[in-house]
Formats: sequence, C-alpha cells, structure tokens
Amino acid sequence: MGRKDCTLAVDPGPEAVPRLVERLRGLAESQDTVTLQSLAKEIGAQGHAPLLLIVATFLILPIGMIPGIGGALGAIRAVIGLQMLLGRTGLWVPPFLGKREIQARRVKAVAHKVRPVADWLRWHLHPRWERLSGGNLSISLIALFLIATGTSLLVLGAIPIAVPLVGIPVTLFAVGLLARDGVIVAAGYAVILLAGIGIWIIGGTQG
Repeated sequence: MGRKDCTLAVDPGPEAVPRLVERLRGLAESQDTVTLQSLAKEIGAQGHAPLLLIVATFLILPIGMIPGIGGALGAIRAVIGLQMLLGRTGLWVPPFLGKREIQARRVKAVAHKVRPVADWLRWHLHPRWERLSGGNLSISLIALFLIATGTSLLVLGAIPIAVPLVGIPVTLFAVGLLARDGVIVAAGYAVILLAGIGIWIIGGTQG
C-alpha cells in the first residue's frame, strides 16, 4: 500500500465528512469520557485523514483550550505527521497521551455543532486537484507541517489563542485529504503562506 492510500480513509470523498461526524457522536454516546487512545483506535483505524480532522476540529473549538489537551492533541498530530511521512498505517499513541480524557458531553457538543458544516461541505466538496489531495509530494509537505506545528503545541498549548490559530490550516488539510478535494488543500497552503507573510511584515516593522 502506498503513502497515498495510507493517509486517506477507507471511504474517501465528500460523503466521508458527515459520516465521520456521526461516528464521533456514536463514540461519545457509548461512554462517559472519551480518551485520546479510544479516538486513535476507533477513528484512526480508518486512516490518518479522519483522525486528523477530529484532532484539528478539537483544536479550533474550546476543547483544545482545556489545560493539557491542546499539547496532547498537538503531540498526536505530530505522530500522525510522522506516520504519514513514513507511509505507515495505524497510529500508536504513547500511554501518557492516550489516557487524557475528554468528557463525552463535550465531544457530543462538538459533533452537534459541526454537523451542519459537514452537511454543507458534502454538497460543495468535489474530488479535484488530486495531486494536492493525494500526491506524495503534497502528503510529505503536509506531514512535515504537522510534525513541526504539532511539536510546537507542546509549548504553545499553554497559550489559548495559539491553539485554534494553528488548527485552521490543519483542518483544511484534513478536509481536503478526506474528501480528495485539492482546492481545500490549496486553501490550507494559502493560509500558511499568508500567516508567514504577516509574521514577516510584523517582524520588519518592529525591527
């Protein structure tokens, strides 16, 4: 199996996004708390893209700002990036990360909030520009970004505003990979480019 197949879900395409939300809701309904290990086992079993989307969504929404969770999600994101870079399936989560718990009611609330967005995406996403959504070069670049930013969240996770900002391009990458829509992946690259330009401009004015 090639790297492209390792990073995509078993059922990639626009329909995969709302299905993933339903699977997340089902996971939360079966227990009082959801551990990061259970997320990796149940969601990650279908490929890296579904788990990456869940992790990115948690980072953007208030769950990522819970003390200890932002850094743990960042570490898992880095592990996902490493697995993608190596072209491996599955995901091993270190016990000290996997035991982190999120209240099931919070997870169900996330699923409820993002379901309308997922339904909208189902009608607007299309398989296109697949060199970006599945090509080895693009996958490798995304993986390196995940490793770099995921590792940085071990520090930045303590800064609430940094967590959702870092999660935005990753969410775009995850949606693009899952739906095989390279336009969305390109939007993720654009966000990174714009952020880099903004940092360069700010640095130049303060220099």
